[in-house]
Amino acid sequence: MNAPLRAALLLLGVGILALSAAGPVEAQEWRIYLLGKVEPIVADYYVEDTPWVFFHDDQSMYLFAVGCNRIDRVERAGAALPKPACPVDRLPTTMPRIYIQIMDLEGKRLDDSIAKLREQTRAYAEAVFGSVAATRQLGASSSAQAQAQIELTRALGAISFLQSQISDTLLDIRLSEARVGALLDATKAFPQGAPQRYYFFAR
Repeated sequence: MNAPLRAALLLLGVGILALSAAGPVEAQEWRIYLLGKVEPIVADYYVEDTPWVFFHDDQSMYLFAVGCNRIDRVERAGAALPKPACPVDRLPTTMPRIYIQIMDLEGKRLDDSIAKLREQTRAYAEAVFGSVAATRQLGASSSAQAQAQIELTRALGAISFLQSQISDTLLDIRLSEARVGALLDATKAFPQGAPQRYYFFAR
């Protein structure tokens, strides 16, 4: 986490603590509508710090943040507020929750690729067995040789096709493993030990 963002978080955390320590205050409510979402986020604390929008809702003890590029509109007490300034189209992220979602996706891709490789290997073994059996029949009677030649040609075609499929699946597995390795390296940048006080997400 860079220094400006860390400082902003500390200031926002202090602000929330000050509000909670001050006792009962007039209820405040913001409705944050995100692009692609119908239901708004209902927040009791809201502040803009370009390119982030920070908010707190009464369903969680954490302070959340979402990129300004995800905001459709914001309302307070039913009145629309000016849309947050957003000088960028896309925001870089080092959010742990995003990494977890990507890791889950890569895990599913690996499972699917391994299952595909298992089926392709089984079919490859059957094609090889078929080619061997057809080759043995080539020395039989002339009537059987024609059928054996057809079976051999079919088996050799299947072997070639399955070799290509297996090669593609192995490449998918290697690429997925490389992405997982890159994510694991990225997570080493997160501080170890004390639990994180703030959590970030982009819905």
